[in-house]
Amino acid sequence: MKKIIFSLLLTMGAIHTASAVEGDADAGKAKAAVCGACHGATGLNPNPSYPDLAGQHAAYIVKQLSDFKSGARTDMMMAPMATNLSDQDMADLAAFFSIQERASEKPAASTDSSATAAAPATATAEIVTSTPAKALYAGDVKAGQEKSAMCVSCHGTDGNSPIAMYPKLAGQSASYISKQLADFKSGERSDPIMAGMVAALSEQDMNDLGAYFAVQTPTAGQAKGSDVGHKLYFGGDANKGITACVACHGVKGKGMAQASFPALAGQNADYLKKQIANFRDGSRGNDRNNMMRNIAIKLSDSDIDELVNYMSSLK
Repeated sequence: MKKIIFSLLLTMGAIHTASAVEGDADAGKAKAAVCGACHGATGLNPNPSYPDLAGQHAAYIVKQLSDFKSGARTDMMMAPMATNLSDQDMADLAAFFSIQERASEKPAASTDSSATAAAPATATAEIVTSTPAKALYAGDVKAGQEKSAMCVSCHGTDGNSPIAMYPKLAGQSASYISKQLADFKSGERSDPIMAGMVAALSEQDMNDLGAYFAVQTPTAGQAKGSDVGHKLYFGGDANKGITACVACHGVKGKGMAQASFPALAGQNADYLKKQIANFRDGSRGNDRNNMMRNIAIKLSDSDIDELVNYMSSLK
């Protein structure tokens, strides 16, 4: 009988400990951006392979995140997501998702013409007017075009860099571009050339540049593709603990703008290879929750070559 009582006390203590941290839904909303790729912005999952989190019990969400972090529950995608979450992070995420409304049907797409994306510009950079883009971007496209003169020598007039070691910016999400510029300015992402370029940029400048490059048309990549890279991209490698790339970067490599996951399709192969290597050796570390570093450290040189050949070939 004493053993039973002792076990109950231990269980009650564990439950109390798990719920001791009070979550903040507003903080959870900001932290949930990284979850949106698989679970939807408000926890209403766009992919039947992943669960809805909207309206789920907060205690359950915290418990599952804790288990993914500890390894008590195993999942190749969730393990790197949870590994750097603090108890407060878990409580905040749970507080946010638990108050979201469940729905059996996703809301219909808006027919408001003002929210329709402007047609992307051609390679001659004769861009669209900035007015319709204001419904989509924090920045102004026309203003971004004017400010992009400083970017041309490395990234091309329309963001399609002709130099393999530099990234294409054309078609990249505005949120991702503005974040990288901010990270270069703060020093969170290190590069001697970019540090000088961004030193005088304001937040508005960064948003304008992001908006401009986001509506440009990316050119096709030059890589030939790779069957091995295709398998790694879509399925990862369970034996090495490598998470599939598709969860964050999309089936066609177009990224997840809402979560600021970059587009990879058609990107310059040399640039992709260098960035994965930088994540692997830790010289680049501005990824959310160490996600890319936790994956890249498990990739061999051969894995990186195959992945890059596949991603750069995507259209």
